[in-house]
Amino acid sequence: MNVLLWAWLVWTGSPADVSGGQDTALHSEPVYYEDAPNGMTRFFYDDQYYLADKHCQFKAIERVGYYDFRKRMFIDEFTDFNNQGRAVLRGSYRDGKKDGQFRAYHSNGQLKWDVTFQHDLPQGMWKYYYPDGKPLLEVEFGAGGVFIHNFWDQRGRHRVVNGKGRYEFEVTADGYNPFGYIRYNRKGRVVEGRPHGAWAIEYVFDGGRKEDAGYEFYQHGKFVSGYDAYPNELFHDAPRYALVPVDFFNRAVEMNGKPCTIDAYSGFTAYLGKHLEDWFGELEEMPLPSKIEFTVNVSKHGVPGNVKMKSTFADKRYANALLEGLKWVDFWFPSYAEGAYIDDTLTVTMEAFPNIPERKLRFFDIHIRREKGI
Repeated sequence: MNVLLWAWLVWTGSPADVSGGQDTALHSEPVYYEDAPNGMTRFFYDDQYYLADKHCQFKAIERVGYYDFRKRMFIDEFTDFNNQGRAVLRGSYRDGKKDGQFRAYHSNGQLKWDVTFQHDLPQGMWKYYYPDGKPLLEVEFGAGGVFIHNFWDQRGRHRVVNGKGRYEFEVTADGYNPFGYIRYNRKGRVVEGRPHGAWAIEYVFDGGRKEDAGYEFYQHGKFVSGYDAYPNELFHDAPRYALVPVDFFNRAVEMNGKPCTIDAYSGFTAYLGKHLEDWFGELEEMPLPSKIEFTVNVSKHGVPGNVKMKSTFADKRYANALLEGLKWVDFWFPSYAEGAYIDDTLTVTMEAFPNIPERKLRFFDIHIRREKGI
């Protein structure tokens, strides 16, 4: 089985769970929220805090709180629950900004992290804990960035003490990536609370396998440069990998929804649009806005076959470039039917629109339909 498919099976559950869309087939319109008692509203999210249909199998979180629809903002206390009805986050907003104490919880009910916000910004120490209740990390956010005070590894060893020591932590990957990793590991030296020197990056795959993926270099907390080994690319603009645990709850206020499909939930459609944008790069001449449609045969292992264009750019230069770019996508999520993954034909539609100021093509409104499965 393709490593990307296997990683998503592990990440999302059984094959039936990742089929995408079967639970919503009976519902013509998605239900992203509904009334709750005492004037509150219940919102439905996936585990990355994108709005999810109430009946979608990717729904993982229900937020119950006060929301001002006229101003489009949360305005008071809220609680987030998982599908088992256990609280995973409690907090409050004032005029749409995080305000007061926020507490997140592990699935076993143990405190996961604790911090106080004021005017949307964390104040004082942000404390993280392991699922067994033991301390994990203490960091402080300020105008100068992140200050790492203390860090304990999984064996309970105090590795960073008062801003000095060795730091190593795995961060959950955000969205789909073509390499198949589900987390990445950061490790390096902390001096006076700041990252200093070369910080190694490792990709973490299913089963805990790790591979070197590059490095980022810091000088007393200031990012200097980095190297991504997989695309063999140097970068100097900004760090690409988070130093501390990533929590997606900030995304809840954006109210962005996703269709109930594995392609949308996993972030594959977003990846496909970004891949094509990068493939075309910066253009001297811009094509006209175009509707794109093509079919691709995909095996039960996610391996693509023949790509047939149904509609594409009128200019053959861009049409040929698009077809070539699609051939570099070497994995597609396979279709699922009657308890197994199957060979299938996927129909893909999207819009291509020129961003004239940036001299780039944007690909958006990407949808994938499956001929036989889901």
